Amino acid sequence: MDDFFVSTDMTADLPQELMGKDMRVIPMSYVLDGVVYDGKTRPFLTPHEFYSALEAGKSASTSMVPVSEAADFFRDMLKEGKDVLHISFPAAMSGCYDGYLKAAELALADYPERRIVVIDGKSACTGEGLLAYYAMLKRDGGATLDETAAYVTELRDHTGHAFTVSDLIHLYRGGRLSRGAAVVGQAIKLNPVLMVDENGALVHIGNVMGRKAAMRALLGKMTRETEDIDNKVIVVAHGDCPEDARSLAEKVREKFPGSRVIVTDVGPIIGAHCGKGMLALLYLASTKTDRRL
Repeated sequence: MDDFFVSTDMTADLPQELMGKDMRVIPMSYVLDGVVYDGKTRPFLTPHEFYSALEAGKSASTSMVPVSEAADFFRDMLKEGKDVLHISFPAAMSGCYDGYLKAAELALADYPERRIVVIDGKSACTGEGLLAYYAMLKRDGGATLDETAAYVTELRDHTGHAFTVSDLIHLYRGGRLSRGAAVVGQAIKLNPVLMVDENGALVHIGNVMGRKAAMRALLGKMTRETEDIDNKVIVVAHGDCPEDARSLAEKVREKFPGSRVIVTDVGPIIGAHCGKGMLALLYLASTKTDRRL
């Protein structure tokens, strides 16, 4: 067995229950009403504090990890005498992936005997986290770095994402909806349903009326996509809407009694773009090309 770290981004919203030995998560900063939170000079807010600030009208933004900081993140692992398999936030949504490739080159210049493999995870939120979790299990089962990298490259085509948001203005700011559609949809309580596709891109696949209908749509999509899949773990992720998350988790447990269902928070990096009320199901799927609602 190769001795290597599995690492990923803070965008993975990796639940503590899925963290394991020799796993690392690179911190990512965000700006809230002009104030930078980087976890070092200023501690990160709790998810509830962050979403409460958004609800109060404060604006948030994020940026990719600076190449120099990513290189230091890699060096900290390499200096322990181990290689690195890093699973990145999708290139289709961010420049993070290219930045990590550059950072890996810088870090390896100081540790030429070591290796860093950077993979575009083509997954987001805890879909990305599940990819890191299964990579860890593969490694701990005796797979080499190359074998685990090949496994992750195949598995990323089977990380299912089904989610909805309650604040359409955030989707407008992200370029996913026109301002007019966002304002009208918000007024009539329109709930969009979205997914992350085979390219790692965010795709709006349809709308339903009301929160309960949105939750039914998420569960229906996951059920259809997992018919022949044995999901050991299913994650319900939420942006400060714990009651909705618990309700959806109960329905998932009824439908999939053999699966471990974990409820977790969506952190500020994803939350800055989706807003309070995001609700997501993350799981292994037969396909990431099904755009039906």
